[in-house]
Amino acid sequence: MLPAGFIWTRRCHLSTVDDGLHLDGEAVAYLIDKVDGGWFAVLEMQRPPEAKRPHRDCSSFDAGRLGCELWALRHEERLRREVAVKIATRPSNHWKGGG
Repeated sequence: MLPAGFIWTRRCHLSTVDDGLHLDGEAVAYLIDKVDGGWFAVLEMQRPPEAKRPHRDCSSFDAGRLGCELWALRHEERLRREVAVKIATRPSNHWKGGG
């Protein structure tokens, strides 16, 4: 169901499930478990930290994944553009030093 380049992986080392939706290695959505049970989705993770990131309550983990996948399908073209810009403007870790 996911377009090429999109993949579910663990969003961090503490995750026990594949709760992060990534495109070309960049996060675009997360599923986060609530303290009191249940899940919510955080969308637009490819945007800068100060940007508004919509939150959506999910009726279950599986429903949250499906909702994120449908969102990614609807916004695929824009997500690809934004992720490509983010990757292209990422600082390089290569040392360019000399003598």
